[in-house]
Amino acid sequence: MIEETARVIEVRGGQLVLEAEIKTSCQSCSAKKGCGTSLLSEHVARKMTRFTISNTLGASVGDEIVVGLSEVAMLRGSILVYLFPLLSMLFAALFADAALEPQLAARDLLIAVSGLVGLGLSVLAVRRRLAGGDSQRQLIPVALRKKLPAVRPQRAGTC
Repeated sequence: MIEETARVIEVRGGQLVLEAEIKTSCQSCSAKKGCGTSLLSEHVARKMTRFTISNTLGASVGDEIVVGLSEVAMLRGSILVYLFPLLSMLFAALFADAALEPQLAARDLLIAVSGLVGLGLSVLAVRRRLAGGDSQRQLIPVALRKKLPAVRPQRAGTC
């Protein structure tokens, strides 16, 4: 289970509207001190994403919640969204390359157009597949637990 922390910004009946920061891989990179991309990402505004999940924890506005998503669902979604369109484009271009006469004047252009058509059709197929209820349900994160607030140690002699 892939876990991430999100903050409750609204409660709508039995649903929570959560907001989570989109993190970059720079945060875990060992070369981030000498990298221009890391420096730039620190100074560009933080990007947040909002999503809705069921309120199974009895959370309220302001609570931080740990949400999870199945690794299998994440892998399937990544393959569907990234790999399938890329392979469709490649196979459409290869098919056009094999089907067209080598002496055809606009052969290269037709191969490129075929690849783009393959890409476009696969994107439409992915959108249609993801619009189906079963695929969408697998990609919805679930609330795992409330994140406990950090306990700050008190200094001796203070109130």
